[in-house]
Amino acid sequence: MPKQLSIKWCGDPSRARELAHFFARNVGPEYISHSELQGSRALSPSEWQTGLPEILESEIEPRLTETQQGTPGPTSHPILVVENGRALVGLSFVTFAGAAPTPFGIVEDLIVDPARRSEGIGKLIVDWLTTEARARNIGRLFLESGAHNNQARHFFERNGFRICSVVMMRSLE
Repeated sequence: MPKQLSIKWCGDPSRARELAHFFARNVGPEYISHSELQGSRALSPSEWQTGLPEILESEIEPRLTETQQGTPGPTSHPILVVENGRALVGLSFVTFAGAAPTPFGIVEDLIVDPARRSEGIGKLIVDWLTTEARARNIGRLFLESGAHNNQARHFFERNGFRICSVVMMRSLE
């Protein structure tokens, strides 16, 4: 682990606003993938919804409340935080589906402060999540990446993820 970093599940609902603003501040339009388009986060593959921090805060608070009850179980929706002292430097939204025929996890979001990228924080998150998933008997980890987020895609490939499908969209507007 890089010096001075801590990594843990967050179970403090009072941090929802802080985490939402960190997320919104540290992602560009290249981050948008199909889940942002299926939900309320993005208007198009290249445009975030107005009020993104507030939208994220409404997603985050229930997840933190769920984790506040204790360690995330085999079926849960925790949020991981990486901190340097008291400064937030990374976060990840995860879903564990432990009751599926082949239990799986989804790394829904993985965000590192751009000023701290290439310091090993992303790898720390992936490795930590892998260990946590294995402890829950999770057999597969999935994630998605925006079509133009080449840096992220290459990072995930270097860390053992492989393309298993392609998601396409046709806009009917």
